[in-house]
Amino acid sequence: LGHDCGHGSFSSNAKLNSVVGHFLHSSILVPYHGWRISHRTHHQNHGHVENDESWHPLSEKIYRSLDSATRKLRFTLPFPMLAYPFYLWSRSPGKKGSHFDPNSDLFLPQEKKDILTSTACWTAMAALLVGLNFVMGPLQMLKLYGIPYWGFVVWLDLVTYLHHHGHEDKLPWYRGKEWSYLRGGLTTLDRDYGWINNIHHDIG
Repeated sequence: LGHDCGHGSFSSNAKLNSVVGHFLHSSILVPYHGWRISHRTHHQNHGHVENDESWHPLSEKIYRSLDSATRKLRFTLPFPMLAYPFYLWSRSPGKKGSHFDPNSDLFLPQEKKDILTSTACWTAMAALLVGLNFVMGPLQMLKLYGIPYWGFVVWLDLVTYLHHHGHEDKLPWYRGKEWSYLRGGLTTLDRDYGWINNIHHDIG
């Protein structure tokens, strides 16, 4: 539902999309507008090596510039499946900025207020979790929030990766004049997750 709010398909009322989107995204520690805007960038540039936001391949130059720890975390399971919270803070290797920083090159100047609002909502949720941790204890919070949260992160990373990468058949990525919106769209791969399709609205 939060994803639908970001696309404007949850409601024809933009304010309602924003309110529900903030509530749902903040509950899973995702800054709503920061995600919405970077997700828009992803859809506008899917399949583009330099401009896509989701699991784009790294150029040899960027790969060689990574320190050994980053290489290991990026390309050795299970670490990539835990990457989403870190991506929100610092984006992918080779890209600068943050989903929390209104001055990031992800955002237009007129979107600064939106980013500040979402960051404030995220901070309020984080403060609530800290408070609950003191009231309920860390073990109870781990069971009620921590484990489900990391389950969400792993599933999100897995589905997103599989949507943009092949297994037996490698999906192409393009750059420069080779890329077009149509070509980029044709590089995505819809997969069948059985009964889980109904849970996440056939996104995958």
